[in-house]
Parts: sequence; structure tokens; C-alpha cells
Amino acid sequence: MTDETEITLTVNGTEHTVAVEPRRLLVHAIREDLDLTGTHIGCDTGNCGACTVLKDGEPIKSCLMFATQADGAEILTVEGMEDLPASDGLHPLQEGFREEHGLQCGYCTPGMLMAGKALLDENPDPVEDEIREAISGNLCRCTGYQNIVRSIEYAADELDARAATDGGTAAADGGATAGDDTDAEFATAGDADTFCGLEDCCGGPDGDRESFDDQFDRDHLGGDDQ
Repeated sequence: MTDETEITLTVNGTEHTVAVEPRRLLVHAIREDLDLTGTHIGCDTGNCGACTVLKDGEPIKSCLMFATQADGAEILTVEGMEDLPASDGLHPLQEGFREEHGLQCGYCTPGMLMAGKALLDENPDPVEDEIREAISGNLCRCTGYQNIVRSIEYAADELDARAATDGGTAAADGGATAGDDTDAEFATAGDADTFCGLEDCCGGPDGDRESFDDQFDRDHLGGDDQ
């Protein structure tokens, strides 16, 4: 019989009590005990960053931490981004990954989003070198870092614009204002050639509307892929 320990995790604002073995990793508790499979497992060594989540506001590799070490912590996963104050359906970071084609194959995207979130929380107006440093612990196997950098720059600009709309009272992740809905944003984003014709495009998802929505709604930007 294996000894288990009860721990409490507040994930995306909801408190959960789960019983875990001492050896259980946080990423497995998140994915398998809480069924939040947007957090990916890439290398099991902490090198790729696909499992990045925010623990008490700080980015951590959840494959390098035992679940018991996170007992009592506030955890933010990619699924929680849509409920953040700055989000209007999608968080500006998620919008940026869509608009600048930072999604690419999508596997690293949840970790990249969390790394970008931590950066913008600390530094709302990063320069390119600061963005590259912030995501240096996250590997993109599509080698498409340029589009990811642009995506985070897009989010920084969008958050700044929303703060200005709110009279400067909004924090980096606060003060959500009514923006264009997803359909309108898609319509203004251009046709299919716009997405796959971008410089440094990796040949990722095409502009087909149905598959486009499917990816952004579920798999990579907070979804439930397995």
C-alpha cells in the first residue's frame, strides 16, 4: 500500500484537495488528477519548458517539482488565462500568438504563454532582448522564435493600449475592456495566405476557419488536448 498525502492546490482560482504519492510530480497532478491537460509534458527534464505554469505568480517547470512541494500554492495554468481580468474571450497574449502566428505547431505554446505572462507581469514594456531572455528556458521545436517574440510584443502593446483606455489605472493584466469579438478579430486578421505567408512561417496551421477556431479554443491556448 502506497502512502498518500492530501494537498491543497488553488488552480486557476479554484481550490482542489487531492491525495498524491510523495513522488508524484506537479505536472502529473495538474494533468491527471485535475484533468487540466493544457499544460504539456515535453522532456521530463525541465529543459523544454512545455510544462511551465505560474506558482504564486512565478514561472516554474512543473515537471521538476513534486506536487507536495506546491501544497497551499496558487497555480495558474494556460486554461486560466481566459478568466484573467485582461482577457476578453482570449488574453492579449493569446491574441498575440494568433495574430503574429506564434502558435506554429502549438506544442510549446502553453509554456510560452506562461513565460510571457510572467514577463509582462514584471515588465509591461520589454524590449526584444528581454523577451528572448524570458523565454530562453522554453524550447520551440519549430525554430520559430521570431513569431513568438512578435506575439509577446503584440500583447505588451495591447495591454498598454487597454491601460490607456482605462485612464492608466489598469495593471498589466487588469482592466479588461470590451474588445472585438473572436469573429471580428478573425475577419480583420486577413485571409488564409496572411497566416501562412508570414516571414519565418514554419508551415504550421492553415487559415481554415474551422481548424483555426478549434486550435485556438482547445488545444494550444488553454484547451484539453491529451
